[in-house]
Amino acid sequence: MPRKSRPLERSDGAFRDSSIVVIACEDTHAVKQYFAKFRARRVQFRVLETDDGRSSPAAVIARLNKYCVDEQIGDEDELWMCIDADHWIRGNHQRELSQVLQECRNKGYGIAISNPCFEVWLLLHFIDVGDGLLSEMLGHASDQSITKAERSSIRCDKFESRLRAVAGGYNKSNVSRLSIEVSQVLEAIERARLLDDATSDVPICPGTRVYKLIDTLQQRDSIELG
Repeated sequence: MPRKSRPLERSDGAFRDSSIVVIACEDTHAVKQYFAKFRARRVQFRVLETDDGRSSPAAVIARLNKYCVDEQIGDEDELWMCIDADHWIRGNHQRELSQVLQECRNKGYGIAISNPCFEVWLLLHFIDVGDGLLSEMLGHASDQSITKAERSSIRCDKFESRLRAVAGGYNKSNVSRLSIEVSQVLEAIERARLLDDATSDVPICPGTRVYKLIDTLQQRDSIELG
């Protein structure tokens, strides 16, 4: 992706000495409120949330593209898409998602996709999301094997319900109320990494690659967790 010179801070006209991490997401509250929990160090966060109902992968990447046109992007800046696989991996929607993910790769955008939804990432802060939990969600006996089709059939409401149970309540519009400690973020990173077989554009269900975004920020010593 072509880079422009380091932008000026609009407030004082001085060159900024921090990088920008731009995260375009498909929801209105959850992602923005989650990243507000982090203390930024030498980095500015810009979460481009959906506020007009346009939440398709194509609409999300259009938001990122527009930001690149409107703002000056430097070599140290990072641009990410944070989206849910949800129904976009089914039927006629698959083609749009595939095209958007390819455009992300071509332009150097990071991809933090969750399958089926961002709540998987949040839930990993509190518990393992393994076969035991999935069996319970599916109503299986504990020793019954789980097929790939059955994994893919588990919808977002199941993860939202479990998050409400283990986190003392959960509301998509009020993620800021979730109590999350540093140790829980680190656990979520490792749990998500273990779930990710990294063999396809979209992680298997349940799975999330939000950990890749957090990993990148840690490696750059850009944020303090907690």
